[in-house]
Amino acid sequence: MSPRAVPEALAGKLTAAAGDFASSFDEVRMEDIAAASGVPRATLYYYFAGKDDVLAFLLRSMLDDLRVSVATALEVSGSPRTRLKAVVRAQLAHLAANPATSQLLLMNLGRAGRAGQIAGGVDAGFHGPVREILRDGISSGEIGDVDVELAATAVYAAVTIVGLQSLVVAGTIDVDGTADRLFPLFWSGLAAGKPDKGRAKR
Repeated sequence: MSPRAVPEALAGKLTAAAGDFASSFDEVRMEDIAAASGVPRATLYYYFAGKDDVLAFLLRSMLDDLRVSVATALEVSGSPRTRLKAVVRAQLAHLAANPATSQLLLMNLGRAGRAGQIAGGVDAGFHGPVREILRDGISSGEIGDVDVELAATAVYAAVTIVGLQSLVVAGTIDVDGTADRLFPLFWSGLAAGKPDKGRAKR
């Protein structure tokens, strides 16, 4: 049977409640998800086979949102440097807007055979666009001869960890301030010629 389309209102309740079980999903039961979200257990079972399906839905929704956020950021015109910074900022903003599901993603990367789906979502939403920017930069001479795949992975991982650390420590992310401080660190290793040692202007 094909998965049933999840109504927007139900999806919103599950996303809002994700923080209640982000750190202990192994012990969570469907009854716990029902209690946290306010969605009746019977309704959950109508749309999901079990808690792993709920997890998969939340992660898939988050990664779809990331793809949209990055695509919107890339609508800005400009150099590879400008576009890459826009993507870094978009990822930080996405983490800030989805703190609980971001933690779920990080803590369940290899759970229940979902690793391939998650990797595919990350690739489509972030790695693919970043690889394109890097290749454009290499072609134009703005970026040095870097390993495109490794660089895209490193940028995603670094932004994710920095963003999650900020959420854990401060409870929020200063999106613009963090992007301004973090991006020059990437660019100094990517730019052709001399590293960019200056801080971006706020």
